[in-house]
Amino acid sequence: MYDLIIIGAGPAGLTSSIYASCFHLKHIVLSKTIGGQLLFAPDILNYPGFESISGEELTNRMVSQVKKRGGEIVEQAVEKISKIENTTTNGKSTIAYEVTTEKSEAFQGKAVILATGTERRKLNVPGEVQYTAKGVHYCATCEKFDYENKVSAVIGGANSAVQAAVELAQAASKVYILYRGSELRGDPIWVSQVTKNPIIEILYHTQVKEIVGDGKNVTGVKISTGKPTEQQEKVLPLDKVFIEIGGVPGTALVIPIGVSMDPGGYIKVDEHLVTSAPGVFAAGDLVSYGLSIEQISSAVGLGARASASAFAYIKEEKKAPTLWGGSQIKR
Repeated sequence: MYDLIIIGAGPAGLTSSIYASCFHLKHIVLSKTIGGQLLFAPDILNYPGFESISGEELTNRMVSQVKKRGGEIVEQAVEKISKIENTTTNGKSTIAYEVTTEKSEAFQGKAVILATGTERRKLNVPGEVQYTAKGVHYCATCEKFDYENKVSAVIGGANSAVQAAVELAQAASKVYILYRGSELRGDPIWVSQVTKNPIIEILYHTQVKEIVGDGKNVTGVKISTGKPTEQQEKVLPLDKVFIEIGGVPGTALVIPIGVSMDPGGYIKVDEHLVTSAPGVFAAGDLVSYGLSIEQISSAVGLGARASASAFAYIKEEKKAPTLWGGSQIKR
């Protein structure tokens, strides 16, 4: 039996593994896709220590570090998590978990860290897949600053879209917000910045029908715009498309074991990343909003903390240990 099973191999899951090795926990990482949302980031400029690095290269570096520290990675999708309750000879009840993969392999562990992240919502329109990383992006904050003096469009109307538009307007020559609704849903402070910025233009009642290009890069989007009775189709010329319509948390697996979620489908955790199920912890983009800001640095920090909390749980300590200063790690 493993001390710890980590489900997910994005930045949160891989960091959890690195720290699990620091705590000398026998553990395994299970994931169908290694890297997670990192693989959608061709250029990362805001991760400390790297002036510029691709998501693929950062993933490879993390995986190399995981393996160097003794972590084990199995590239299989997880299909089921089951709770195992046992009673010891002295009458004490213990809980463990069995995780079953797509190939019907079963792994048992004393604790589980859920780090399945979120999947960026897609528009599912023609041209989206073809031009991903060739003008179509899913995170304005993550991307290379090559939109200077270029025409950009942000698709969406909530906080992530509004903030992205404000950021892009610092360098782009023109920024469109394309939103199917009639009123932006971002926080008032961000909406105010959008409406006061002469570079940003909001097109309400607008749906993207197709992303068009020259075979190499995006050249525009085909949109249907206007009120329902006045819809017009046209091609809007531009250089960059940022799809900011949220993410879908990968939480379906945890419903059978009683993990509580918020109305948005994200996992509820306390300050130690403890879920409502004993021995189950969560880290990364799938935890309740307020702890994660959907950035690599946030996922990495949460992954480290989750492993510390798992260690404390396994060793029956009252609080997570630290690796520097303060209290010493108890072996």
